[in-house]
Amino acid sequence: MRNTQEELEKKVAELEANAKSLEELNAALKVLLKHREDDKNEVGVKVIANVKDLVIPYIEKLKTTNLDDAQRTFLEIVEIHLNEITAPFLMKLTSTYLGFTPKEIQVASLIRDGKKTKDIAKVMGVSKSAIDLHRNHIRNKLGLNNKKVNLRSYLSTLS
Repeated sequence: MRNTQEELEKKVAELEANAKSLEELNAALKVLLKHREDDKNEVGVKVIANVKDLVIPYIEKLKTTNLDDAQRTFLEIVEIHLNEITAPFLMKLTSTYLGFTPKEIQVASLIRDGKKTKDIAKVMGVSKSAIDLHRNHIRNKLGLNNKKVNLRSYLSTLS
């Protein structure tokens, strides 16, 4: 009986040691996965920023030139596909923060693109105070009220 009790205690100690080891391995894997996800997000942010900063301005300039119908169609197709590539920001915003209204998502996207309140109001056909209200709602839903965090910078991290 005494031998059985000792063997049982020994097995329990081994199991506890194995459990602790597995917990440590699990924690290490979580850290590695988090780093991998962060790296992936960083690459995505860079791709989106490069498309928006280096490609889209030239597409906008091309739109103002004399293009024939075929060229205009090709340009529209390129623009559509580039927007599809850069859409993950909006997907992340809508999936992470389901309480956002469509207008708030539109305003957040324009803020992230570097547009000023006055410009956003003009594009959306509303008053500057309406955009200020949307900005306040966005900050509130992101938990940024009473924090000195630049909204554009914060939104840029969500890709």
